[in-house]
Formats: sequence, structure tokens, C-alpha cells
Amino acid sequence: MVLSFYLPQFGIAQASYIVNPQNVRIARDTFGVPHIFGKTDADVAYGLAWANAEDAFHVSQDLLYVSKGFSGRANGIDGAKADFFVHAIAARNLVNEKFETDLSPQFRKYLSGFTQGINAYAAAHPKDVRIKKAFPVSEKDVLVAYITIMSFMSNASDRIGDAVGGKYDKENIAFDDNGSLGSVGSNAFALAPSKTVDGKTYLCINPHMFMEGQLSFYEAHLCSEEGLNISGPMFHGSSSLAMGVNPHLGWGMTWNYIKRTDVFKLKMHPKKKLYYEFDGKWIKLEKRPVWLKVKVKGLTIPVKRVSYWSKYGATVKSEKSNNFYAVRFGANQTIKTPQQLYEMNKATSYEEYWKALRNNSLALFNIVYADEKNNIFYLSNSEAPDRNLAFDWHGIMPGNTSKNLWTKLLPNDSLPHVINPPCGFVFNTNNTPFNATCEGENDNPNRYPRYLVDERPGDNNRTAMLKPELMTKQKIAFEDLKRIKFNYTISKNSPLYQSLLPLFNLDTLKHPEFSKVIRVLNDWNLVCDTNSYGAPLLGAFILKLFDKRGYSDGTFVKGFTINEEETVESLKAGIDFLREKFGSEIVRWGDIQVNYRAGKMIPMNGFPDVLSPTYPKPRVIDGKTYLVPTHGDTYTMFVKFGSNGVEEMQSLVPTGNSLRTDSPHYNDQMELFRDVRLKEMSLDKDEILKKAIRVYHPE
Repeated sequence: MVLSFYLPQFGIAQASYIVNPQNVRIARDTFGVPHIFGKTDADVAYGLAWANAEDAFHVSQDLLYVSKGFSGRANGIDGAKADFFVHAIAARNLVNEKFETDLSPQFRKYLSGFTQGINAYAAAHPKDVRIKKAFPVSEKDVLVAYITIMSFMSNASDRIGDAVGGKYDKENIAFDDNGSLGSVGSNAFALAPSKTVDGKTYLCINPHMFMEGQLSFYEAHLCSEEGLNISGPMFHGSSSLAMGVNPHLGWGMTWNYIKRTDVFKLKMHPKKKLYYEFDGKWIKLEKRPVWLKVKVKGLTIPVKRVSYWSKYGATVKSEKSNNFYAVRFGANQTIKTPQQLYEMNKATSYEEYWKALRNNSLALFNIVYADEKNNIFYLSNSEAPDRNLAFDWHGIMPGNTSKNLWTKLLPNDSLPHVINPPCGFVFNTNNTPFNATCEGENDNPNRYPRYLVDERPGDNNRTAMLKPELMTKQKIAFEDLKRIKFNYTISKNSPLYQSLLPLFNLDTLKHPEFSKVIRVLNDWNLVCDTNSYGAPLLGAFILKLFDKRGYSDGTFVKGFTINEEETVESLKAGIDFLREKFGSEIVRWGDIQVNYRAGKMIPMNGFPDVLSPTYPKPRVIDGKTYLVPTHGDTYTMFVKFGSNGVEEMQSLVPTGNSLRTDSPHYNDQMELFRDVRLKEMSLDKDEILKKAIRVYHPE
């Protein structure tokens, strides 16, 4: 056993449960998806760590470096910023404080199996390890990594960076929780038997994230003899699946916009250094220095930085003034995120699933759920602070009173939700939580302080396309899910189209130089497939307008206003862009937007905020410019539940399941994605082993 000599070699205590790799089998299917079988859940966790490392260790180890403060050594200045962030939010301190008390014995065993798998892979493949001092990995390291990623998704990293950079020294600062991730999104919907042709329950899981890197999706199937049996996607380096389906139930997740993070400006003493006022008393900030190791031109340079800790938590000083700011959020107050996901993975009923949710340790995500008992629900889940509503929580808060120092989170079942609506469907497309089903059956926004639970109110193009499909009086067949979901159309009822009317209605008598392109736009059916000539024109127009105004994904919900002068300016800039990059303003979408990996290039359907979206950026390939999506429609799963559990499940990724460029599974689903041919998946062990291309032990 690799692990048996690896643990003592690095002088760490052996786990109470040692995984025997002979008890773990990894079965790779035709598309390289790992189906991991083990006697215990911990065995399966070991196999998951190994299989994911086989496919993406060069990516997944980055998060471990962040958790251990080694990211600056691996990734230079940007990595050092991540190291400082982890230090500032005191993730390691929290884990050390709560490790022995807050985790269940079952999960501790599972987590131990996972770390054993990581360490065993690293020991067996030393050439894949970029920083040898980072290994072995401990259970605490994994917990720190989860706190880090949840804090990042809570936008705490932007808040801390902006505070240090002096952004909040200005007056009248307002912000939302969209943050650095930009145009992430997702779709999910569930149909009760009353809405389906065969009287079954359907679920669509369709997260939209990054095409490459740490936050791209990895598909896996986990199956133990202790009841774990789930298939779905996860981020690389995760110990459990983020969403998916087990024999009894399933769920999808979409990004939501609840205000999770607050910034407080401390009132500092005019003479006594590092003292701040709180409830009429002067309290000294706790000073927390750290030495960051930064790789610059091949050399590792130590750099000293300082963060602070106040009553509000993580605190930093502006580099542009003497102001101090505290950043408070829920994600760095719990270590139970991976345990909650593990319990969600293992839940066998509606009641068990809700019990797992009540850990309240997921910083965000709408949840759309379905099960074999015909239950469906929507929940706008979040670590939402229980704030004092006497304060206006937009912008910078005064940091001198316990009256605004929240100490609890709102129970997630008190957040916006819809359970088993009579009309038989629930959905979310990153739209308002108060439009999750048919009219009259949504949650009541008057029950909530709206700015705390709906930071981006409204609906987007995906809502405008999806909801009418689900509201149809005709019953929906399982085969219809493909047509509904893989739709590339811009709705005339969407905020985007309504905002664009000045473009479509541009007077060509007044602006004859645009007559040709306006005719193309007005003759267009608004379908953004590879044959479209309107999509490039509209895409270039939006690119230039959004860049100039600093718009992001939220604009697809909020809409915008534009006058004739701005319309002409953005249209001209868009035409110039198309001519410069592609030789003409009249080009076919499939000739410039492509799905590309390792020399394989395939024309790609899609457009921002359509139901099968793409968010492309220019990229030069073999001397020629193309638009290549950096994020978008990154995972799809359709599931049918009958009274005895899952009856059918299909899945698809746009490229391949491996991030290894030399793997045959790096780009082997690109043709499937082009043709919208989903692959059949199964939770049945015997069937999987019979069809597997390769079955092996992780050693």
C-alpha cells in the first residue's frame, strides 16, 4: 500500500481508519467518468480523491496550496493575494477551534479517507506535485479550502481587496454581491407528475460555470456499501458532489443574490494607535502579521503583511488612508460546509435532505429539488445574516455599535421557498426568488426584507423563455426536456430585448451607413445558433456597450436605457470590432464562435443569457481570431423519478471530463454537445461494471 509508507515518512499521525485500496474500485465508462465503489464511504472518498487527481491534479492542488498559505509560491503575486485573504479571514484559526467539536464521527472518517487518497496519489506521482512541502494534506487543510471557496463565493475577497485598495474611502459607496465571478449563472427546474406525460417526476440540473480550471465541473459517481450512491458534478478537489441524483432524490443549484457580506468602517481613536470605538468604549485591534512567500522571476521572496481582528471579524487597513474596515460574513463562521454536502449526498428522503440543509453551512445557491415521492421544491438558500432592520444595510456600515453586530444566520427554511406548488413545477434561472412557479403560488416578497433576500430583483431572458414552456397546458414528455433546455433564443419579452429596441428601430434613413446591418438584425429570428448572422452583430454591440458602461450579468435582469447617440456609437464600435477581428461585419456565428480544446474545433451554438448560454472571449488560434466561451453551459443532467426511484438519467458536458490535455477524455464529448446527444448514466453497480472500459484499484 502506497499510503502505509507515505504517512510515517512525513511524521503525521495515522488516521483511525486506514483505507485499503484493494477495497476501492474505480470503473471508467466510455467517456472517462469515474464510478467509484467501496465497502465504506471513506473508501469511496479515497477513490474520489485519486480519480479526480488522475484527471485534474495540476488544477485541484492549487486550492490546497491556498489553504496552506503556499499559493504565492505557486502562482506569484496573485497567489500571495489569496494567501493573505485566507490569513485575513482566519480560516485556519476557525478550523483549529472547531475541528474536534463540530464534525460528526461519520464525516470525520469520510474526510480522513479523502485526504488519504490525495496523499497516496501525491506519493505515487511525485512529478505531478508542484510544491512538495505542501504534502501531506490533512483533514484541516481540506476544511480550510472549503471555507476559502465559500468565502470567495460570498464576495468577501473583493470586499477585503477593495478595502485595502482604498475604494471605500470614497463617499456613497454601494455594492452588490455579484463580485469577481462575473457571468456565472445556471438553470434548474423540476416537474411534478401532474405536469408530465407519464406521471413521473422530472428534474433538470444545469449549472453554468467556467469551462476550464478550478471552478469547472467534474462528473463522478460515488457508491459504497454504506448507502452512498450518487452521480453528478463537483468542483475539482471537492470531497463530495455539489449536486446530482441518488436513487431517491436529486437537486440542482443556481447562483443567488442574497446580501451575504457586510463592510463596517471602524471609528478609530484620534491619538491611541489601533484603538477603535465600540459601544462607547475604546478597544484595541488584534494585530495579525503574516509573512507571505511570493514567487517572482524564479525566486521566492518573503513579504510581510498585516491584517487585524475586531469585534466584527476580519479587519484591514486602507493603503490610501488611515481608515480601517471590517468585513463580516457567514462563510468564515462554520467548518461544516463539506459535512453538509456529504449529508445531502447521502439523504434518502425529503426529511433527511431538509435535515442536512438545516446545517445552514452553504454560503449561497438556489436549490431546485425532486424525489421519488413526487416532492418538488425551490429554496433560495444562503448563509443570510439575521440583521437589525433598524439599519439601512446598503453601502458601508458604521463599525462602532453592537446594535449592528449580527451574530446569527436566518434559518434557511425561513428564506424564500416554494414547496409542492399545485401547478406542478418550480424553476430558477438566477432570477428573483419570487418568480419560481406559476402566478399566485410564489412566495410573498412582503414576508421578507427584500434587500436582504433579493439583491437582484427581476427576471432575465432565460426566465422569459423557460417559464412559458413550463406553464403550458399540455403535459411535458421526458424527451421534451432536451428541446426546452437547449434553446438559443432571445425572447422579445426579455429585459435585454426591450432595452435593445433603440438598436432594432434605428432609423436607417437618418443613418444609411447602418442600413445593411439593421436589415440583418430585423430579418433575424433571434435564435443564436451557428447559422445566425444576427448574433455576431448583436454580440459585438453588447460587448462594446457593456465594456463602456461596466455592465455585468446583472444587466440581463435589470435592463438598461440607451439613446440614439449611444446606440450609434456602440453599433459603430461593434462593427469595427467585427471587421478587425473577422474581416467583415456580416459573419456567420458558427464561423467565429467555437468550442475548442486540444486542436479540436467545433462551431458552437449559444449566446449570453439564452437557456444554453455561452460567454465568449476573443482568442487567437493558429493565427486566426475566434470567440471561445470561457464559461457557460458547463453541465446538464436530466432525471426521471418513478415510485421506485430513478428510472432514467442522462448527462452531458461541453468538452470532456478530464483536464489532462493528453487524456482521450479531454475533448471527447464535444461532438455530443454539438449534436445535443446526452449520454445515458446509471446508478446500478452491476450494469456499470459490465459496461466499464477499465476497472482498477487506486494504487
